Amino acid sequence: MQHTRRLRIDTQPHEAAVGEAIAVRVRDDRRRPVEGAVIETGTKIARTDERGLCRFDFRSPGFWKLVAAKSPTDRVAYAPASTLVRIVPSPSRRRPHRLEKSR
Repeated sequence: MQHTRRLRIDTQPHEAAVGEAIAVRVRDDRRRPVEGAVIETGTKIARTDERGLCRFDFRSPGFWKLVAAKSPTDRVAYAPASTLVRIVPSPSRRRPHRLEKSR
């Protein structure tokens, strides 16, 4: 019997300048790292390591959609996930981080 687990994508940072690396982590809905997940951007493809990590760097600005998928095993099927990252022309064009007020 196969169980279906949803994939989750986390990026660090969520916004980067052209040429800066973005770390992508893929986990399942139990927050476990997913090894061997394929991340596609439309023009680039990467595979996650044993920690569920891979890296991307983009050469043109814009919003890029990352899609994570993994082939099913005998026991587990994986539902794909997607997220957007924003790539800006230069570091000075990034949005400033807003600090949240403590209550």
